[in-house]
Amino acid sequence: MAKPILTIQHKMIDWPLGKPLLNSELINQFGIVATSDNQDITGMVSFNTSQVKLDQPGQYPVAVMVVNSQGETATAELTLNVRTYEQANSVSPATRQKNKPKRRRTWIIVIAVLIVIVIAWWATAANRAHRIEQQANNAEQSSQISNNSSSISKLSADNLKLAKQVAALESAAKQYEKDKNQQELQNKLTEIQNQNQQLQSQLKSDNSKQMLTEVNQVITQIEQNPENASSTVNTLKEKDGFSSIWTSISSMVNNLISSNSSSSSNSN
Repeated sequence: MAKPILTIQHKMIDWPLGKPLLNSELINQFGIVATSDNQDITGMVSFNTSQVKLDQPGQYPVAVMVVNSQGETATAELTLNVRTYEQANSVSPATRQKNKPKRRRTWIIVIAVLIVIVIAWWATAANRAHRIEQQANNAEQSSQISNNSSSISKLSADNLKLAKQVAALESAAKQYEKDKNQQELQNKLTEIQNQNQQLQSQLKSDNSKQMLTEVNQVITQIEQNPENASSTVNTLKEKDGFSSIWTSISSMVNNLISSNSSSSSNSN
């Protein structure tokens, strides 16, 4: 199987100050399409946004990765420009009153255009969501990325699948810390549980199956106590078996973060 290919329309996009980060919206904004052997695997694209500060304007590095079913990866470095929207209005009250009817017509046209755009976007998003649901090993929620595909390929197939599920749990926990959206958290946990059911028959060793059972137990704990979601996931990552898997992933992520920090400092 050929190495996956990432096609990206925009290397940098603007992002509103304080707006939560969602994988699906980042994919749309950057214009990302991922393929592997002519198969669309855009739903398996994941981002590392650990350096982004949504409460502070500035340009932040974002790393993107896609992993195909064979564990082969493709990565890229992008930029997220977090900024505020300033309103400027220098028109005098007399002129504003004079132009009021014209502005009202303009706003009606703008609103109509926006409605058309929203409908078109919704139709596109719904079609893409349908494709994503059919991916057997959906890594959309994974927050851990790496620019070293040879290191990832050294992991066994079982370990790679388990690492993706734990990464998806950590991503869901971090997102809940930001937006406190319990319904969205539950949706993500349900999605991970569905993936785990599919993985149960794919895992080869009894040890891996037992580890997958532990992942499901952690999901139940998070559902019962979402406020401790991050600490619950961290406890899982420190357990025997998970610790060695996660160390292999985390070391590469940290190297990529350090590289991004150096590039950002040099450019300043």
